[in-house]
This record gives sequence, C-alpha cells and structure tokens, in this order.
Amino acid sequence: MKILLIQPPVRDFYQTPIRTQPIGLSSLAAGLLKKNHEVEILDGQVRGRRKKIPLPENFSYIKEFFPEGDLSPFRLYSGFYHFGLSFDEISSQIKKTAPDLVGISCQFTPYVSESISTAAAVKAVNPEIPVVFGGAHASVLPKEVLKSPNVDYVVIGEGERTLVGLVEAISEEKSISELEGVGYREDGSIKINPLKNYISDIDSLSFPARNLLDIQAYKIRQKKYTMLLTSRGCPQGCSYCSVAGTMGSAFRARSPQNVIAEMKSCVKAYDIKAFDIEDDNFTLDASRAEKVLDLIIEEFGEQSIDLYAMNGLSIFSITENLLFKMKRAGFKHLDLALGSSSKNLNRQMNRPIDLFQAETVLKKAAGLGFPVNTYIILGIPGHSLEDMVSSVLYLAGKGTFIGPSIFYPSPGTDVYREMEENGYALSADFSMLRSSLFPVETAGFKRLDLVTLLRLVRWINFIKQLMLPDMELDRLKKTVVSDWQPRDFPLCWENDPETCCFTAKGPLLMKEAGKILTVLFLQRKTFFGIRRIKSANKGLYTYQVFPYKTSQEVMAFLFKNKDFFIRQALSIT
Repeated sequence: MKILLIQPPVRDFYQTPIRTQPIGLSSLAAGLLKKNHEVEILDGQVRGRRKKIPLPENFSYIKEFFPEGDLSPFRLYSGFYHFGLSFDEISSQIKKTAPDLVGISCQFTPYVSESISTAAAVKAVNPEIPVVFGGAHASVLPKEVLKSPNVDYVVIGEGERTLVGLVEAISEEKSISELEGVGYREDGSIKINPLKNYISDIDSLSFPARNLLDIQAYKIRQKKYTMLLTSRGCPQGCSYCSVAGTMGSAFRARSPQNVIAEMKSCVKAYDIKAFDIEDDNFTLDASRAEKVLDLIIEEFGEQSIDLYAMNGLSIFSITENLLFKMKRAGFKHLDLALGSSSKNLNRQMNRPIDLFQAETVLKKAAGLGFPVNTYIILGIPGHSLEDMVSSVLYLAGKGTFIGPSIFYPSPGTDVYREMEENGYALSADFSMLRSSLFPVETAGFKRLDLVTLLRLVRWINFIKQLMLPDMELDRLKKTVVSDWQPRDFPLCWENDPETCCFTAKGPLLMKEAGKILTVLFLQRKTFFGIRRIKSANKGLYTYQVFPYKTSQEVMAFLFKNKDFFIRQALSIT
C-alpha cells in the first residue's frame, strides 16, 4: 500500500520548534517499509511557517493578560498563530501523493481539533481513503476520537507492530476483530480491542526512517539534530502524567550497543552531530545510562557531539558520576524535573522528594559548568498558592533557571479522573485544556495568581541572565537591592509610573526595559509592561509603561519579608 503519515499543524500562542521533529512517525514508517509498503511523511508543523489568526471566541477571556504591543521581557504571549501548513495545503499534498491510507498523529489533547481538521482535509479529497489516528490522546480516548466521521481507525499505544498489522489486514481485506490495540467502527458501533502487550524487545525494532524527513529542517544551534528514544515505559506513576497510557508502566530499555549503532548510522548517513534524548526515563537506570555515555565517549570522543535531554530528567535520578559522564559525553545543558519544593505536594503528585539530593545535583551541575533549567508544576488542584510561591523562591535561590509548567488536565491521568469524580467542571472542548489558557482555577488559587507566578518566573530568569559573570553582577546586586532609581538611564520621566511615558534617543533594548520595569516592580509591588507609542518628535522614541493585572495575594506572600525575597530572587548569599 501507499501510505502517508502526517504530523498536523498546531494553533496556539507559541510553538517550540526544536521539539517538533516527528520521530514517532519515522519509527512507524520503518516498520511499514520493512513490509514493503510505500511510505511518505508530511510534517505539517514545518519550521518557519507561522500565520497570525483570530483568537477563538472561547479563548477571549485571556486577552486581559496578554496586552497588545507589549515589548516587556516579562510579557507572556503576543498573538495567536497557525503554525505549519494550512489545511488547504494538506489537501493539495493528498491529491499529489494519492495515498491508499493516511495515518495522522493525535498526540496532545489541546490539539485534537487540528488532527480532526487534518483528517477532514484528507476526506475532502477522497472520502474512501482510510484514516488512522495514533498518539497519546487517541490511545487514551479512542472512543471519543472515533466519534468523528473522518476517523476510521485508532492505533492504541505503541504503533510499530499494531499499525503494520492493521495495514496488512486492510490491504488484504481481512478481519481486524482479533487485532489487539485497535479501535474501529463496525455496523455503526465503535469497537475497541484493548492493547494487551507492549513490545518487550525494543532492540528488535528498526531504526526510524529518517530518510523520509527533511533533516536539514531540524537544527539546534545551527547543527543538524535528531531525536533518540533509548527506553520506553514509566513506572513512576506521577498523578498528572499520561505517559503510561501510551507507553505502559513497565520500563523497557534498549541495549547501550543498540543505541550507539543508531547514533553511528545517523552520523554516517546524515552527518548529524547533535542528538536529543527524548526518553521519559533516560536516567531511571543510572548504571545503564552511564554505559550509554561511556560508549558515546568511546565511539565519538569527548564532547565531539552535542547531547540534550529536552524532555527532562528527574533531578532525583541524577548521580555525581552521571553528571561527570554527561559533561564528557557532550551534554550542553540540563533540563531537570523537580515538581515542587514541598514534600506534601510531591507526595500528592506521587513524585519522589529529597531536597538534599536536589541541592547536591544543582551544585555539582554548576561546578561542571552546566546551564540548568529546573521545572516545577504550578496550578494542580489541591496545591496552595503559598506552596507554589515557595517552590518558585526555592529555585530562585539556586544556580538554575526556573522552568514553570502550568498544569492542564490531561485525559488518562489520576488528576483528570479525580477532577471528574469530584465534580470539577472540565471543559468538553479539548482545545481549552492548554497551559497557555491557565485552564484550572480552584478555591486555593485563581487564574490571575498563576499568570502572576508565571510573570514572576520570567522576571527571576531575566535577573539571573543579567547576573551572569559578564553582566556586571556586583553592580546589579547593589543597585537593585538599594531601590535602583530610573535616573540611572538617560530618559525623561513624566507623571505617575502607572501612566508614564518616557523618551529615548534610540530603540530601547530589552535589558534596559527590564531594568526599568524591575525598579517599578520592587517599588510598587506590581508588574509593568512597556510599549512603544507614536511620537510627534521624529528624533526620539517614545514608550509607555503600563501596569499588568497582578495578583496581590502573590505579592503578599512575596513581600512579607522583602529582604529575603529580593536576596533569594537575586541569588544573593
């Protein structure tokens, strides 16, 4: 059969383009090619394609938090976009390819509508083309997905073997009633054949068919890169995570030798010199991770290739020896998952907690020269505002940037089930369940609290960036702590800061804008934005400072001990 696998475009306020390589589709393609099917991959999120589109009406409440024209380094989002190919372009590609079957990724809950629209684009060309959905969302809610008349089949969980079996059955017109891990319609009813077994020997799988990707389109720091998956399954059982619904709860690892063989093939065939290890648990088995790193060093040399783990590594699974070997092998920075600094909250989320271990890892990472992002989760039902502020301030005082993950309910997780059982009014519109809309409010925190916390993290990270060794660290500490005044800048201030306009002889740099807004924040206990406005004087640039909506509850927690807050936020010891 001639098969086209599609990664749909997405619509959102932002996109993380270096995380969009459709490595899962290329892995599925490899299994299909092995059975002599003809396969193409269409990446609907092709980088560099972005079009501003109207904000959906049901998203309109968020406008008050995203002011138009904001130039502040503490701004959140500035527009709503369609990232990637248009649906008309997808239809054109369907006409050109004329596939016998189309597989579409339905991975993330907030983007289900884009997957459905992609299926509609297929059916608009030829209603007889079978459309198969797969991915995390489709695996967790196959019946819901199959309610769309544009979706014919769903592959549940890992797809390499199931999709091949489904394609073979369709091409040979055989029954799929005994094929496990498949959802379909029969006589007007939706049928689900549960997935009973995950692939135990993942070394036996073919390497992803990267020849079907435009490798030149995927780069990190101007270097061609690819994603690697060296293990599957997660036994951790975090309450907010849906990984086990797709990959199972049993940890299954590839042999270090098999991983190196794939890397060597990438270097030889595509001259790839950067790899992003996308495992959910690369360091769960520390000894195995060390063996992989040892072989990388042995095969490629020390720091000869660039390594990343942008999906994140648990801070509690990192050892000093692992850090040392990660540095030698070529890791450029670390993305670490903490969850929360609160033992009670981590217990609620079913996460480990050992702050001594976390602090040790952060100190050792800093000693090795690693830039570090450490992630915390904000906005889970049952969490208190004070606990969330405490987590932010805990990391503010450490040698790491802060990665704030705003919680959104994901079907198939314990938290989602608990919210349903407790009568929480979850939106039936899956597009509403996205972090950029701050979808959850409880008696313990409101949307404004979460928006303010996110802005606070942006501010802290901005200050940390300025405090790098080459950015006048000592002067910045002294001036900000002593209520640094705007007169330090060659600007003309007028009126109250809340309606202030000022002029400058040239464009305002973000570093300068951030310093000005920092002074106002510390003095007024409110965050401010900044925008350029039209001026009658063509020789000057005129800017307006305006207040953001700011949670005074968050400010009360922050400033109850101002000296501690400022010193913690500026990492001053």
